[in-house]
Amino acid sequence: MDPFKKKIIILGGVLVIAVGGIIGYSIISGRSTPQGQCNITSGPKRVALTWWGDLPASAVQGVIDAYVAARPYVSIAYTQLDPKQTEQQLINAWARNTGPDIYSVKNEQLKHFVATGLVTPMPASTTSYTYTHTKVLGIKDQLQICKVDRAVPSAQLLQNTFVSGAVSDIYQNGKIVGFPLQFDSLAMLYNQQLLDEAGVLTPPETWTDMVKTVPKLTLLDDKGEIVRAGAALGRSANVPSMPEILTTILRQYGIAVTDPTGTTATFQSGKGVQDVLGLAASFGNPTKQTYTWNDTFPSALDALAQGKVAIAFGTQADLAQVQNQTTGADIRVALFPQAASGGTTYAADYYVQTVATRVSNANVAWDFLRFAADASQVKLVTKVTGGVPAVRNLVQALSASDQSGTLIPAQVFATQAATATGWFPGIDPTNGRKALGTLVDDVATQQGSVGDAIDRAIRLYNVALTSVAQ
Repeated sequence: MDPFKKKIIILGGVLVIAVGGIIGYSIISGRSTPQGQCNITSGPKRVALTWWGDLPASAVQGVIDAYVAARPYVSIAYTQLDPKQTEQQLINAWARNTGPDIYSVKNEQLKHFVATGLVTPMPASTTSYTYTHTKVLGIKDQLQICKVDRAVPSAQLLQNTFVSGAVSDIYQNGKIVGFPLQFDSLAMLYNQQLLDEAGVLTPPETWTDMVKTVPKLTLLDDKGEIVRAGAALGRSANVPSMPEILTTILRQYGIAVTDPTGTTATFQSGKGVQDVLGLAASFGNPTKQTYTWNDTFPSALDALAQGKVAIAFGTQADLAQVQNQTTGADIRVALFPQAASGGTTYAADYYVQTVATRVSNANVAWDFLRFAADASQVKLVTKVTGGVPAVRNLVQALSASDQSGTLIPAQVFATQAATATGWFPGIDPTNGRKALGTLVDDVATQQGSVGDAIDRAIRLYNVALTSVAQ
């Protein structure tokens, strides 16, 4: 072969490698078209970021390693947060000026964190520098530094990429305020052994089924006191997810909880709202045939792990926790019951990754998050955790049932992910919870009329929708 032609082929190979690196980066980081240049002679200053997240380090370290491998000027130190103390840990750290650059927050709290100035929204574009080593003439090692500018993903791209319930949380007032990696929702957890003992072959699929099934699962002593509950429902003190449950039931029965803007409560005027409230509270009402739960029981998920209740409600993360707590009990999961068979109304309950206000370098922090939220990286994360991805095409693949038609736990949550949405659209979820929890308690214990209970709840709920807790 002519020596000149041989050189051209070799150099062409080098060029393909360099361009391929840029294209690969485009695919794994938001799929929008990057603009870049590769004649950079020196790299940027070093950037050290900290990330406090909900996921185990083993699930995210591979993502971090992949990002910094091509960007050696960046380092990212990860710390897993205690899910029960996340908010307080963050607030205390920021008060000492030692908080993280990137952090996890529950979807119900994201609007609150944005409203209180604890989130830096994604900028109009992000810039990163990729380092690629190539061989020139098969001998000399050559470093090529490419600067890549990427525009913020569009609203349409978000809709095409993530499940709808996540998009409604992360896209606020025309700005991206976070990216999800996993997506979780509230499902029905149950003890198969207790259902078998009661002759209940399958868990209830609708609320009509639930009303019929709960009395069969409830055990009373000779004094008529409940010794084993059929379901953890109807009270808020020891059912932490009661606000989510009530909101989901209201929506299933066609009752809009708020107006489309999420700033004004509307459930008080919903058709049949008193009947629906009566249904939700009946399981904690001693005068009802469905009475099965009261404030003497442990917290719902603890009661499930201890065999003191047959049915409770929780997320995929809760399921894992209960299964780890119990010894020998056959704890399973089924779709959250619907108002009618075939319904698809579920409550989302998951973490969003976002960027703090006191961030050392917002540009790099957001560039990393868009990288981490790409399907290829999310797939690696969920392979370790066993969780449901927030990326639409990955959820679609996971939600398909096996050949027997039976949904395994991950498929149950994947099925729900397609339509699950956040239960609270406002700024102050703490008081939102208090409003709905107290409403259920008042109806269950018959504290005045149902109408008066609704009026009290509406006043607090409306404030929670638009005001930051003092």
